[in-house]
Amino acid sequence: MGRVAAVVSNGCNPDPRVLREAAWLVESGHDVTIHAFDRLEELTEREVVDGITIIRHRVGYTPYGGTWSTVQGLRKFRSKVIKDILQSNRENSGNVDLIHCHDADTLTVGLAITGAKVLFDMHDLHHSWVLMPNPSSIIRKVVSSRYQKKMLKDATYVDAVVTSSAGFQSWLGKRGIESIVVENRPPVKEVLQPAENFTVGYLGRVREVESFELLLKAVKLIPEETRPRLLIAGDGNAAVQVAEMVRIGQNEGWLEAEVFGAFDSLQLAEMMREVSVMYAMYPPFRGNIMDGAVPVKMFDAASYGRPSVVNAGCHMAEICESEGLGVATEWADAQGLADALVQADGLTVKLSRGEQGEKERFMGLVEGLF
Repeated sequence: MGRVAAVVSNGCNPDPRVLREAAWLVESGHDVTIHAFDRLEELTEREVVDGITIIRHRVGYTPYGGTWSTVQGLRKFRSKVIKDILQSNRENSGNVDLIHCHDADTLTVGLAITGAKVLFDMHDLHHSWVLMPNPSSIIRKVVSSRYQKKMLKDATYVDAVVTSSAGFQSWLGKRGIESIVVENRPPVKEVLQPAENFTVGYLGRVREVESFELLLKAVKLIPEETRPRLLIAGDGNAAVQVAEMVRIGQNEGWLEAEVFGAFDSLQLAEMMREVSVMYAMYPPFRGNIMDGAVPVKMFDAASYGRPSVVNAGCHMAEICESEGLGVATEWADAQGLADALVQADGLTVKLSRGEQGEKERFMGLVEGLF
């Protein structure tokens, strides 16, 4: 049995990939502590979930988004986690065996702890997030480039790299970094009965306003008698702005919608019963989705039998179309999106393979490190 310290720069409330991989480790007999970042200082500071200890660190209110206060908060968080792990090593008369760094903004922690193996788990292209508020900003492009260079340099010092898609594996490979792929596939579940009403869902982090601007334009183009309602759930730095956009549409009388905040796995299952089509489109301007990102919501929807509508011309679309998980359409084409939503309504899809193969690949790598 080994001691594992996982580090993630969100509140893990929940983070499906982080919790899923931690559960696999616990099932194999390892002791796992997740160090999470309670940015908004509103979550349970310490809890045990299915044998996983979750410690949520507070270092002052730290908003999501690419702001200077975010950068400062992340530095304080990483420093606090390093101190916590070193103190734990002293109190337990033995060192942590593995630092599981989720995304590039936690790599500093792993590289600061001597004697532990370091696993870099790249969910996303972290350096692209700084471009989110303004992808055309020269300053943000320079900062993004520096983050990318640092991530690639740091990745050469870790013991293994896992990434969430074959697209990201290819991206890293072109830059001289070897990795294995562990996709965010959930267990295959019982397919739900069709939803009673045509409902387009977005269940996940609400980060980019542009995605919802496009969705609202498309929904408005669908004739009133067949127009879907919206079900949007999730927190994130754009959640308040998106909720206001929806409220305006409701007040104008052309939109029917419900908006909720953060949710857990049980609430996800209940909301999925109401969803006909999962909306999973993202602006391509900052990269990420075009460089191989595969958002978990497409797999989650398919595990319940629900189709997704996704960006065309990217790795996510390749998976969606090759496995029959939904419909791909071009970004910025509101009429094309409207047609895709209507086309997807009523489809029943099936997740051909779930998490088991991903678990075996992940645990094979980890056991090799131990």
